Amino acid sequence: FCDLVGSTALTAQLDPEDVRQLIAVYHTRIAEVVTRYQGVIARYMGDGVLVYFGYPRAHEDDAEQAVRAGLALVDAIARLQTHVRVTLQVRVGIATGTVVVGDLLVGEGSGEQAAVGNTPNLAARLQSLAEPGAVLICANTRRLTGGHFEYRDLGPLALKGWPEPTPAWRVLATTGVESRFEAQHKVKLPPPLGRDEQL
Repeated sequence: FCDLVGSTALTAQLDPEDVRQLIAVYHTRIAEVVTRYQGVIARYMGDGVLVYFGYPRAHEDDAEQAVRAGLALVDAIARLQTHVRVTLQVRVGIATGTVVVGDLLVGEGSGEQAAVGNTPNLAARLQSLAEPGAVLICANTRRLTGGHFEYRDLGPLALKGWPEPTPAWRVLATTGVESRFEAQHKVKLPPPLGRDEQL
């Protein structure tokens, strides 16, 4: 989930035509970033956006791509040039888990593919607790993205609808590792010895 910070205040300050144009530019930028990281826009909800990774086609690195997209969205929206000369910020919540994706409404022309399960709800709750310009992730996402990013452990957070506090992390930056193997192994391997001829 990605949400525009302070949109209610913007709506109160600006003319409705300006708000419409601002949201259109915002949606266009989000679509560009999400597509670059192999995500699919599931739904626009005003200034909120629900994005799927791993649907309709799953990849090994969907969780990593989701986090990279989240960081890129924070940066891209902050640098977005708009006609109203306001600096925009988003907050992002990312959760990884099993869902069922299919038509939510029965009948012809529904067309909306909804993900049913705890995962979208968890992403929405994390997004709602994120500070402006922050990307929050769940434990599953943290486990799958390993050493690809630098994190700040936020500890267990009380989330609406969850019986117990849920661990969460804020993603700070990428680590710059060169491979998935390197990301999953914190200790670097020593260089090969006595293999000059093979190398």
